[in-house]
Amino acid sequence: MRTRHSTGISSGRRGAQEKIDREDEQRRRYNREYMRSWRANPVNRIEERENRRRWQFERKLREALKSPAPFTNERGKPVCGFCRINPPLREIVRLQVSEIAPRGYVELRIPYCGEC
Repeated sequence: MRTRHSTGISSGRRGAQEKIDREDEQRRRYNREYMRSWRANPVNRIEERENRRRWQFERKLREALKSPAPFTNERGKPVCGFCRINPPLREIVRLQVSEIAPRGYVELRIPYCGEC
């Protein structure tokens, strides 16, 4: 009985896969080095820090505004509009865009604990 031996197809596929792996590794290395140099630039670092701070603040503001009873806990006591844990110490004013307002925005007063 004859057994079938593998042909050059599998080794050809293996060579193609190795080429793809090598190209992927080169691309990853280039991307890694590019980002290292980009992060080393002080201007880029400052902009990235501001973007992250702005994104985090906007996320907290969205969370504060979407709750049906936004500034009270389950017991009805006032809480911070952002973290919803600490009692508020003061109110902060934020602007919300509005089509019906005369100036195009409305002031929102949100209780704030001063910690988050």
